[in-house]
Amino acid sequence: MTVDSTLITASAAAVGSLFGAAATIAAAWMTQRTQIIRGHTEWKLRERESLYGEFIKEASRLAVDALDHSLDEPEKVVALYGTVGRIRLISGEQVLHEVEECCRQIFDLYSQPNLTPVQFREALKAHRFDPLKKFSAACRAELLQLAPID
Repeated sequence: MTVDSTLITASAAAVGSLFGAAATIAAAWMTQRTQIIRGHTEWKLRERESLYGEFIKEASRLAVDALDHSLDEPEKVVALYGTVGRIRLISGEQVLHEVEECCRQIFDLYSQPNLTPVQFREALKAHRFDPLKKFSAACRAELLQLAPID
């Protein structure tokens, strides 16, 4: 039984084309999947950056307000509590710990006697007043961990 060389050549070409097409499809699928994962990761990163920025803005406003006011209007903290609740939904344990600690410090400031402008300047110069420092550091660490690697 002899096999025609034309048949062998045609079969080899067909099998080679089939493997080439399969490799192309697999590569395209892997590329698409990688792009989807990267896009989702970048979306999560932007969402957290925005949420953390919102918290920093509101907490900063309240911290400065607490230096010369008491918490006679509890509705002042509604926006802060809403942001904290959203942070609890998506953030890691370290960020959660630091956001709660930051809020505790702000509420403690509200319970202390008001500062005079001179006392406020002295506290800033001595770096005694930064309830957001550890929160910001925890956020930066979490965001760097989530950042896609190029």
